[in-house]
Amino acid sequence: MEETIRDIGYSNMREMLKSCLLGVQERAKSTDLPGLSSGLEPLDNLTGGFEKGKVYVIGGRPGVGKDELMLSMILDVILRSRCSVLLFSTNYMKPDYMLRLLSIHCNIPTTRLSQGFLEPCEWDRLDKNVDTFANGSLFIHDSFDLPLNELIETARFCIRETGAKVIFIDCLQMIDLANDDGNTSERIKKVMCSLKQLACFLDVPIVAGAMLSREVEYREEAKIKHPQLMDMAIPCYAEILADVIMIVHRPEGNRIRSRDLQGKIELLLKKNNLRPLGNILLDFHQDTGVVSFGEKSIISEPKSVSQKVHNTDNKAVKKLIETFKLEEDMPF
Repeated sequence: MEETIRDIGYSNMREMLKSCLLGVQERAKSTDLPGLSSGLEPLDNLTGGFEKGKVYVIGGRPGVGKDELMLSMILDVILRSRCSVLLFSTNYMKPDYMLRLLSIHCNIPTTRLSQGFLEPCEWDRLDKNVDTFANGSLFIHDSFDLPLNELIETARFCIRETGAKVIFIDCLQMIDLANDDGNTSERIKKVMCSLKQLACFLDVPIVAGAMLSREVEYREEAKIKHPQLMDMAIPCYAEILADVIMIVHRPEGNRIRSRDLQGKIELLLKKNNLRPLGNILLDFHQDTGVVSFGEKSIISEPKSVSQKVHNTDNKAVKKLIETFKLEEDMPF
């Protein structure tokens, strides 16, 4: 009989209360965030950072800055918090993400960096910042049709081998299920349940991007152009199972003309378990992908150039390349 009761899995109230109070005492003694910082102070104040065992969903339409926001968060985790990150990419290949991350970190327009059309000041900026970027710990798994089983196995192996502290997934809808019956609602339910279980099992936060429906773009009145939970292009299971849902909104992209909103994106916190909701206005520099709070752009308008400008004194860049070559030639 005792074995049967033990297997049922319920808990005694006094035991749960003891655990709860010990947690409250522990948090009261600490001045740190409960979770990893996102790099955005007002967001951390509302959410407490990325906490272990929780699932965070970031929604947005293409071109509003959703990907750039996630990349800025990743950079802050690996460079400022000095924690390893695992990123599952379903939209871009690894070289594309490395280029975009380098563009954000070095404050250099992505188009200029990808073509090598850098001015002397940009070469200097690259040389000055490349060392700190190289010291980050990021692991990327790219697959345009990501099977759920592959995601789970890769996450388990990577967390065990590298000690990564947070998992990012760039697009929730691109996760594929084996033997999928075509029912979108059931598919998202299984994916979200699996991600929630994975976050708890691995004791890490999972941050996943999600697409919004197109309906918000066709609304005429500016007041209702702000995306809502109903605009999430995923069924209600994601809303139920996610611990935090935030939506990226770019007023300029929806033809909302206001001088105060130029170069801005809004982060709309639509679900925040046991914590308050709120909207956060952020600076967004589309040419570099830099997302920041309370900082003005330090990048001037890129000048058109007819030929590449070469800088012969990129010591840090050259040293890193030589180091990489030596590492490749080393016997294992």
